[in-house]
Amino acid sequence: MSDPIPCSPLFKLSPELRIKIYSHLLTFPNPIHLRQHVRGTPHTALLRTNRQIHSEARAVLYDLNTISLSRNDFCLNTDPVLQTPVQTQHVRHLRFTSFGESLACNFLLERCAVCRDDARGLLGVLVGMPVLRSGTIDYSTQIANFMRFRQLAADEGGRSTTGGLTVTCGRVGMYRVRGAGMDQVDLTFAHRPLASMWPDLATLSRSSLSDSEEETALARLRAQDPDVPDKLWLVLWAAQHGLSAAVLGEQAAGAWVEESELASMDGEQRDAALHRFTVVLQTFLKAHTAVQCRRYLNALRESVGV
Repeated sequence: MSDPIPCSPLFKLSPELRIKIYSHLLTFPNPIHLRQHVRGTPHTALLRTNRQIHSEARAVLYDLNTISLSRNDFCLNTDPVLQTPVQTQHVRHLRFTSFGESLACNFLLERCAVCRDDARGLLGVLVGMPVLRSGTIDYSTQIANFMRFRQLAADEGGRSTTGGLTVTCGRVGMYRVRGAGMDQVDLTFAHRPLASMWPDLATLSRSSLSDSEEETALARLRAQDPDVPDKLWLVLWAAQHGLSAAVLGEQAAGAWVEESELASMDGEQRDAALHRFTVVLQTFLKAHTAVQCRRYLNALRESVGV
């Protein structure tokens, strides 16, 4: 990076205006991968202009965007060359793309602290980020790993070694982590496809839609995820028509919980009910294809004359 040119028009502007320019150029709509965006996006070239601009613009980049990372980027057994070069002291918002162990630890009998099931090393890394305010860890492709982590937290909750770590299901497919030094950080584990699609589909199921309006709404959601909308729509449609047991099975259908029921529960009861329901939906999503669900829905419609 070269030194700033004193007569550059940019430096004749006030710091406030320069920050507005940086904000316009460096704000991304989705979580950013530093290797891809910083090196491969035209606007980020200004980070390599000179030291002063780099310092000012870097702060904006980290402040306004969610940084996308993985356990691999913090694994103690992974070669640093294979890790994302992230300046953790500047990260305010992050998203872990998976909860799986790193490639290196996947082949080792003894995983590093960051990749172990109890995730203490990973939580320690997050606690050590001085300005971190929010983080989401997507566990949708490592459901078993997350369930082990949640069970370990439940078994050891309240012990001094965990700092009273709690993992609470606040809504379908989303769990909030508290304790273990995380009280200043809004940290959530999410089954992203389920957590993002369920609210929209549940609202849609309560609307009076024509067949064409229903298909248009589902097509819009399929553009975001081609797999999940049809599966969840079958579950919701079946519930509306008293056919949950036929779709989910008797035992799983018993885990169904309505918003009105949740409102009357205390925190522990709500957590348990939402967790049971989340497990049922996760299992259903994994066991069926979208094509199967569309066919089954059509068959159910014919059977009830809808």
